[in-house]
Amino acid sequence: MIRRKANHSKYIMNTTFLDIFGLSPKSKRVFLDIIAHGVSSVAVISRRLNMPKSSVYDALPPLLDQSLVNEYSNNRGKTFGISEGEQLSRVHKVKMEEIQKAQASLLSFISHHHTEDTVAKPTIKFYAGTQGIKQAFRDMPWQKDLKETYMVWPTKDMIGIDEEFFKWHGGQRFKYGVFIYAIEKHADRSIQRDNKHEWLRNDKKNLVSVRYLPKGVDCKMSFWLYGNKCLFASGGVEKIAFTVHSKEFCEVIKLMWESLWKQAKA
Repeated sequence: MIRRKANHSKYIMNTTFLDIFGLSPKSKRVFLDIIAHGVSSVAVISRRLNMPKSSVYDALPPLLDQSLVNEYSNNRGKTFGISEGEQLSRVHKVKMEEIQKAQASLLSFISHHHTEDTVAKPTIKFYAGTQGIKQAFRDMPWQKDLKETYMVWPTKDMIGIDEEFFKWHGGQRFKYGVFIYAIEKHADRSIQRDNKHEWLRNDKKNLVSVRYLPKGVDCKMSFWLYGNKCLFASGGVEKIAFTVHSKEFCEVIKLMWESLWKQAKA
């Protein structure tokens, strides 16, 4: 008796694979009992689970409706057993397809009704090292509904981190038609004339406007303002990055960027 209770307890605990079917606790108990003991009558199931027969009868319809359990009839009455493996596989596949359709519908609904400017909870995330900086840029992907982005960009310092990565990342925005307003250092003017960095001046769709800070003004830290997110990244020795997701913070950064834009020269 003790061994049987221990085994039954093991089955009761392992029920997460049943959550997809939305079964009640009683239906789960009955189903697991049938799995453990095979074809059984209501009376036998009731006795094993110490559950009233009426509760067993209430627990069976959801199992039958979803083809998890089959009903058998003979001279002694009705009994219930689990469906064959192939049948259970089909049932589970149908449920998975229903969930995938529901997920697609949910994402579609969100994309059409969600207000992009709404930030439920401002967040800050930090990154370290060269790999961390690149990950920070990956974590701020280009979006179809955000057509403008603003940058303070010490070009030579930033592409020195990994030029091929930034060439790839910048090229991704062509797919979304995002326009860049970039403020660069005066010293970076020479890069535009350097044949080694020809890709920097080959903006395929003319989706860029660049102005330069006054001569002698230096900075190693860049920032990229895109929607309600702002990414700061060090092209100097520190090699750190952090992103801030906050509408109000980005509004202040935009004011700072606009002030620099007015001072910068084409």
